[in-house]
Amino acid sequence: MAHLPFPSRTDAGLKLAASLRSYAGKKGVLILALVRGGVVVGKAIADTLKLPLFPLVVRKLGHPAHREFALGAIAEGGGTFLDESSMRMSGITWEDMEPIIEEEMEELKRRKEVYAVRTRPDLSGMTVILVDDGAATGASLFAAIDDLRTYKVRKIIVALPVSPPDTAVKLTEKADDVVVLATPDPFEAVGQWYEDFPQVEDQEVVKLLASGTGTNAVQ
Repeated sequence: MAHLPFPSRTDAGLKLAASLRSYAGKKGVLILALVRGGVVVGKAIADTLKLPLFPLVVRKLGHPAHREFALGAIAEGGGTFLDESSMRMSGITWEDMEPIIEEEMEELKRRKEVYAVRTRPDLSGMTVILVDDGAATGASLFAAIDDLRTYKVRKIIVALPVSPPDTAVKLTEKADDVVVLATPDPFEAVGQWYEDFPQVEDQEVVKLLASGTGTNAVQ
């Protein structure tokens, strides 16, 4: 297990890169980083392994009356994950969530346009390293994985600095491979496992994506 806390997202990305070095410079491999925090981690991995980096936009779906309480997530291609057990406990139906899904889809479109620094290649047959700065419930990653399956990718590797043990297990059931550096328990929030965990703004994401990576195109 990695030493916690990580000094920063960049440091976490460098440590992940060491665990992913077998993919360094390989053809047909790219990194998709969940915006926003995942892009900082993904950038460190991409530069180290000489792999192309692209953003993947995912939005959490909050409880209708308490939007900060996530019941699921939706990815840019429409892949949707809803925690049905949490919904039942909250007395929430799919119909209750429809207006929230529509609202977040609009925000997804906006963000996708903002982050479209370079044209993403066709993902069919690709090996995708799916990166974030950590996962609590895993909802965003579950939605992202469902989304990527519709693109007929060859392989999905989830790469995370930190997550709870149960989330890591659930991810192994959804992805083709999972690399998680640390699975502390108890687990309250991703930010608690970083010394420096600032809010990542759109400008920083665009700057990181525009600065290029180890290679400029998928081969």
